[in-house]
Amino acid sequence: MLRVDERGHVDYDQLEELLQNDLGTKTLVSLMHANNEIGTVSDMERISRLCENYGALYHSDTVQTMGHFPFNVSKTKIHFLSGGGHKFHGPKGAGFIYINSEAQLKPFIDGGGQERNMRGGTENVYGIAGLAKALELACENMAEYRQQIEEVRSYFKEKLAENFEDIQFNGDYDGDYLYTVLSVSFPYSPKSELLLLHLDIAGISASGGSACSSGAEAGSHVLAALGADSKRKTIRFSFSHFNTKEEIDVVVQKMQGILPQVKSMAEA
Repeated sequence: MLRVDERGHVDYDQLEELLQNDLGTKTLVSLMHANNEIGTVSDMERISRLCENYGALYHSDTVQTMGHFPFNVSKTKIHFLSGGGHKFHGPKGAGFIYINSEAQLKPFIDGGGQERNMRGGTENVYGIAGLAKALELACENMAEYRQQIEEVRSYFKEKLAENFEDIQFNGDYDGDYLYTVLSVSFPYSPKSELLLLHLDIAGISASGGSACSSGAEAGSHVLAALGADSKRKTIRFSFSHFNTKEEIDVVVQKMQGILPQVKSMAEA
């Protein structure tokens, strides 16, 4: 397992050391392009160069970033790249993988010629068509959607800082980050422990970790790797171009009824 720093960036020196030790064997490096909990983005170009230098195969999990960031597999050498339709408003259950022509794989399921002889079985035609159209729209409108999402995300950060005590953010939230995600750390209080439950009751979707754990209260292995204070309460908020600042105001209003707020000058 690779080490990460306090913002969730992979230790690239350790990765190179591991590749050096495995020289002569066929190694697969599989890393997320952006972490689905804290949003920290990895340096795909740097990883690609390391893998090429040491003859390793490189797979990038781009489920979080596909449709939100541009990719050029002609420029960046990558052997495998996976994506999921639901992350760019396509149908759930439909996904894809890019396979470089240099990567030779045996069929996953034998018995048919579907998926270029890689996976036998009836194809999900509706899902494939929906995924393709959703990705087309996401790529065509990427710059516009990003601007909208960045504005909502920044507005939320400002409102949190204005209204609540000791707010912190996890990951590389102001550097190389996934702009559709914001991991917020709240100071411990009996009320903060119930925040996720109250948001769920209010019809506000958030999670204690990744989107897969929406409504779950289990501790996060990602935050543990960062050395985060386990006594603090972390909630992951995610955004799309459909979200508005008015919706942010509703979320903050709901949270004001639960969490300790910043004291006014009159109270200080």
